[in-house]
Amino acid sequence: MRLLLTGANGQLGRHLQPRLAELGELITTGLGAESRPCDLTDPEALDRLLREVRPDILVNPAAWTAVDAAEDEADAARRLNEWLPAQLAHWCVRNDALLIHYSTDYVFSGRPRSAWTEEDAPAPASVYGRTKLAGERAIRESGARAIILRTAWLYSCLPGNFLSAIIGRAARGEALRVVSDQVGSPTWAGSLAEMTKAVLQSGTMTTDSRILHAVNRGQMSWHEFAQLAVTMAVERGLIERPVEIEPISSAQWPQRAERPRWSVLEPGALERLVDHPVPSVEQALTQCMNEWKARTC
Repeated sequence: MRLLLTGANGQLGRHLQPRLAELGELITTGLGAESRPCDLTDPEALDRLLREVRPDILVNPAAWTAVDAAEDEADAARRLNEWLPAQLAHWCVRNDALLIHYSTDYVFSGRPRSAWTEEDAPAPASVYGRTKLAGERAIRESGARAIILRTAWLYSCLPGNFLSAIIGRAARGEALRVVSDQVGSPTWAGSLAEMTKAVLQSGTMTTDSRILHAVNRGQMSWHEFAQLAVTMAVERGLIERPVEIEPISSAQWPQRAERPRWSVLEPGALERLVDHPVPSVEQALTQCMNEWKARTC
């Protein structure tokens, strides 16, 4: 079995690589030093890559993830979040391949309630959310065999995410101000990579497309997550001492794009598919921090 992984040098891609390599021949691509560098927004380059590799399974974490920048660069966001998955899906239809694609909690917005399920109606409030929803719909309309994994608040000890940013600032002794009125399902990239592997090992050979919520179980505000992360970092000697973490409202931290106030996702359907519970938010953060201390992430 041959697998093609896009965005291989990204946060999720780097966690996916060792796990997907256990399933078959893995070929990676993106703009960095992957085995097959490719500009995924270039139609000719993309077509050439797919013709040469001819994967049985195409795993696509490549995306535009700069949420605020998308408000001003909608066309660029749409290129990666809608056009690219549409092209990959149509190739999969023509070549009887399976597509694994990742979407986001940002397709939802609304008042706090129970956790969002796959049956709930999306209502994105940002350009980023709308382009990701458009990508989902393009895949489903293509008729491809596809599994769309919606995830949320992805983090790791790699640079460029919320966790690494707050631990970096805390290590310098800087006080933190963190939003407390946005609640979601913080998800470790390692957990999402394991969920992806479990889905592929489940034997599910869908004949069309399916959406699953792939998150760590539970809910926290950004402020609660920051508090727990800093506490764990102190316990493991990653930072010398705790710092003040002030809870603030979204209005006190204005951002270009509107964030969902409630984006907790329910992973029950995925748990039933793989016949195994997903780790809780606390369990996943513990594992991430342990790997950070051991310098294995």
